[in-house]
Amino acid sequence: MRKIGYDIFIGGKPKKEKKPTRLPYIIILAVIVIGAAGFFAFRYVKVGQPQRTVIIEEKSELKIYYPSPQGKLIAKTVQVKNIALDKDKADAIMANLKSDRAIPETLSLIDIASDGEGTLILNFTPEMTIAKLDPLKEIQMVYCIINSFLANFTKAKRVQLLAGGQALATLGGTVYIYKPLEFNANVLED
Repeated sequence: MRKIGYDIFIGGKPKKEKKPTRLPYIIILAVIVIGAAGFFAFRYVKVGQPQRTVIIEEKSELKIYYPSPQGKLIAKTVQVKNIALDKDKADAIMANLKSDRAIPETLSLIDIASDGEGTLILNFTPEMTIAKLDPLKEIQMVYCIINSFLANFTKAKRVQLLAGGQALATLGGTVYIYKPLEFNANVLED
């Protein structure tokens, strides 16, 4: 085939050379670009959202000693929110003792402290001395407080009861509370 003039061919029109098709490569490239854009968009949206804070409310157990009808003390386990501070734990113990009428409603804990020797010092309102208790009720009230606090404050070995910041000899003449008292297993129900 020779070209004779401008568009005149001898022996027919020459066949065009086939150029390789780029269409499959373009489609693959488009899929990769779209996939990468989707991935980064998903990642951006996921990272851009604020993190949700999940609060797990942990529960703690308090062991509280209550008077039984037989005149002894029985232990009950009470579920409360996890308590970090000693004062909050003491307030929870007092609230549970009041709810079962182990102590008078008017009795309030002013302050709680501990010394380096394992004594837990509980300072109550002066109303602690006003309550007129028969001997059995006095024993139950004193040891409901003592045993409940010692069961829940594991580092404490004994409890000193104060009323208005002052140590008392006794509440009603039965239990000597001038010195710190230890856990009393003798008043527990078998």
